[in-house]
Amino acid sequence: MKISFAKIFKSHSKAIPEIIIHTLSEHFPDAINIEWEQKKSSYEAIFYVNDVEHIAQITDSGILKEYKINLWPNELPGPIQEESHKLGEIMNGIAIYREDGLFYEVIVRDTQLNRSVVLFNHDAVLLSTRKL
Repeated sequence: MKISFAKIFKSHSKAIPEIIIHTLSEHFPDAINIEWEQKKSSYEAIFYVNDVEHIAQITDSGILKEYKINLWPNELPGPIQEESHKLGEIMNGIAIYREDGLFYEVIVRDTQLNRSVVLFNHDAVLLSTRKL
């Protein structure tokens, strides 16, 4: 029996529940280019708003658990930039919005070109550091 290439390479799209789609559109009505991925007990949407990449996690019950927004280094708040510069050159920044607050994840590179991911709360208090 022959199987066509179209069947082999065809993506099997999974139906996203209406409650999940509604939650995303309620919080991000201008979202475009939405890509979905189903996780264990949630859905992850990667999308763009005003040419900026966002990632949202929505629980199976339709609750927005968290969302992330990519930031240019100069878009990070001043205190986050200051604390990050103490650790090295800022390579990337992400604002993380969760139920328990606003956080900033920053990738920094030291003088030996070693990269680390650092996590700050909204008050620029360093919460964690992890080498990449």
